[in-house]
Amino acid sequence: MIIGRRAALGALAGLPALAAARRASAQDATTALRDLAQRATVYLFPIYEMYRARWRATVDETNPQRQRLNRFRNVQSPADPEAGVVATQDANTLYSSAWLDLALEPLFLTVPPIGDLDCSYAFIDLFSDTFLLVRPRPKAVGLVTHMLVAPTWAGDAPSDVTLVRAPTPSVWLLGRILVDGPEELDRVRILQNRVLLETPDMRNERRILEIGELMRFRTQAPPEPVADWPAAHPDDPLDLFDIGLRALGESPLPERDRPLFELLAPLKLKPGRKFDRRAFGEPELRAIRAGIAQGHAEIRRAAGRGRTIDGWTYSQPRIGNFGDDYLSRAASALTGLGAPLSAEEVDVSCAVDADRRPLHGAQRYVLTFPADRLPPTRAFWSLSAYEVTPDGRTRFVENPIDRHAIGDRTAGLVRGADGSLSLYIQRDPPPGEHAANWLPAPAGPMRLMLRAHQAGESLIAGGYRVPPVRRNSFP
Repeated sequence: MIIGRRAALGALAGLPALAAARRASAQDATTALRDLAQRATVYLFPIYEMYRARWRATVDETNPQRQRLNRFRNVQSPADPEAGVVATQDANTLYSSAWLDLALEPLFLTVPPIGDLDCSYAFIDLFSDTFLLVRPRPKAVGLVTHMLVAPTWAGDAPSDVTLVRAPTPSVWLLGRILVDGPEELDRVRILQNRVLLETPDMRNERRILEIGELMRFRTQAPPEPVADWPAAHPDDPLDLFDIGLRALGESPLPERDRPLFELLAPLKLKPGRKFDRRAFGEPELRAIRAGIAQGHAEIRRAAGRGRTIDGWTYSQPRIGNFGDDYLSRAASALTGLGAPLSAEEVDVSCAVDADRRPLHGAQRYVLTFPADRLPPTRAFWSLSAYEVTPDGRTRFVENPIDRHAIGDRTAGLVRGADGSLSLYIQRDPPPGEHAANWLPAPAGPMRLMLRAHQAGESLIAGGYRVPPVRRNSFP
C-alpha cells in the first residue's frame, strides 16, 4: 500500500500532539501514584507504629527494659523522662505492658479483687484500636478471668472465663492503675504483681496447686514464642510499605478496609509480601516517595487539629476506637499510641497561648481555674508539660523538683482568696508561695496536656471549657 504525501505529512504533524498526550498520560499516572501513596501512608502509619513499639519492647537488644512475649513488664514508678511504655505518658499512672502473640495458643488474664483502686486493662489490636477494656469493679470479690484467643482459634473455653476473640493475633495489653499519691505506691505495686497473664498450661498447673482441679481440656505446651521481627528502617520512606505489609500478613484484613485496598491496587500492596519496588520506574518511585512525605505531613497537621477553643484542642469522641476514620487513627498513633477510650480518660491538649502564640519554655505562663470551673471528673485531673520533638512527638524532660504533673491531688497547692487555682508553667520556679503551684516547663517547644480520669459528662460532651493559658510575668 502506498501512503500519499499529504497523508504522511498529516501523520508527522500529529506526532507532537501524540507525544504531548503520552507525556500528559504519564504525568497523570505518576500523580495518581503519589495520591494513592499518600492515602496508603495514612492507613499504614498506625500499623507501622504498633510494629515499631512491639519491636522496641521485645526484640531491641539495646532496650534495657526488653521483655519476653506474653509476659507483663510492670513499670513500678510513675512516668519520667526515661520511661518508654506509651507516648504522651501520664505521671499519675503505673503502667503494665505485655505484647501478646496469640498465634500459638490462648492466654488468660486474671485480675484479683482491687479494693478501692482504679485500674483498667486495655487490649489493643494491630490497627491500634482498643477492642476490649477490662475494668474490675471496686470492692468486687473473687477473680475475674478473660480468655483471649486468635481470630481463627477453634476450641471450647472453660465455663468460668469470659472468651474474647481478638481481631488480630498480635495484641498489646496495656494496664493502667491510677496512683493517688506516693503513699499508695506499695499497695499498687502489690496489685500489679498479683495480676496474672498465663498460658493454658501455666493456669492448669496453678489450679492444680491451689485447688487440685484440672481444666476441662488438656493442652500440650507449644514452643515458647520468640520475637524475631526485623527492625524497622524509618530513614527509608518505602520501609513504611515493607513493614506495614509484613505486619498485615500476620492478621486478617478487616472487611471495612477491603474497599481501600482495592483502591490502592496500582501500588501493588500485598499483605505478607515486601513492597515490589522493581515494579516501578524511577519517576514512579519518586512520585510514591513524594506521596509518602505528603501523607506524613497530613498526619502531623491532623495531630494538631481538632475542636480548638481558647487554645485547647479537645480529643475526638471516638479516640481509641476509630472505625474507618484512618486519619484520626494515624494522628493518635503519632501523638498518643495506646490512648485510652473517652470513657476512661479525656485528654485536652494545648500548644498555643491565649494570643495564639506557640508555647515555648523561654516564656512564663499561668493557667487559672475559677473556683467554680475546675475540671469535672469522678476521679481526678492533672496537667502535664511535654517537650515537643521535631517529628511532632512528645516526652517528659528532667526538672529540679522531679514533677511532671500537677493537679487536684497534688499536695500543698495554694488557692487564691476567691477560691481560684493558678498553675505556673515555666522553666524557673516562681517566687514565694507561687512555687507550690509550679509545673516545670521544657526549654523549647512545649505542649500541655490536661487529663480528666473518668471525666464528667460536661467534659465528654464538650460543654466544659478549659481556661486559656496566658503569658505571665512576676514583679
